[in-house]
Amino acid sequence: MLLTSYQPLRVYLERELQRPVEMVTSTDFKRFQHATLAGDFDLLVTAPHLARLSQMEAGFLPMATYLAANRAILITAKNKPIKQIEELRGRNLAIFDSMGLIVLQAQQWLEDRGFEQGRDYRAMLFPSHNSVGFSVQQGESLMGVISPAGLRQLPPETLEQIQVFAELPQVPALIWIVHPRMKQEADRLQAALLQFAKTPEGVQFYAGNAYKGMRLVTPEELRSLDRSAREVKRLIQRSP
Repeated sequence: MLLTSYQPLRVYLERELQRPVEMVTSTDFKRFQHATLAGDFDLLVTAPHLARLSQMEAGFLPMATYLAANRAILITAKNKPIKQIEELRGRNLAIFDSMGLIVLQAQQWLEDRGFEQGRDYRAMLFPSHNSVGFSVQQGESLMGVISPAGLRQLPPETLEQIQVFAELPQVPALIWIVHPRMKQEADRLQAALLQFAKTPEGVQFYAGNAYKGMRLVTPEELRSLDRSAREVKRLIQRSP
């Protein structure tokens, strides 16, 4: 599905760059990041904290980010509303991806409020946003972490029984970066990405998602990802 959705961009880049463009990916965050640092990809779109980690560790160049932003949304059940975050102590927090940026954002938000995972609450990992919502709906988890897109995708029966406890600050959705060996072509690649939305292929691509277009990513945005970049590096090193 991912490779199919990006076909319009592949066709566009082949025409703009006048060369074959092959699309590849990996099965999970860890393998994708190892392949990134190994130099398997020339141009790539990745999670913001992985993009920042690649920039910090291997000199990857940031190209662009999507106009649509992302953020962590904390949800609770309507029939068991909580009034303050202290009620999470000793309870379960439902998460979708332990290395995902919005999950790290939520856990850092909790850490800043004195909550340590494993000591003050239990993080329960689920395979999808839907299962996160269902866990909260059923009372298995007091709170869940979900993205705006994930929230919109929840079944109506789940949406009716949950509510938003907090919306955390916006973070970039995904970031495009280029390998430092492509430095001489970086300006050309960046211009192509930023102009993509104005092409027939771009219209087709953006009609199938909520990204809206691309813009430059700012140095301030990149620096704001440092904490999450360090944490995802630790998680990658620790995972089997």
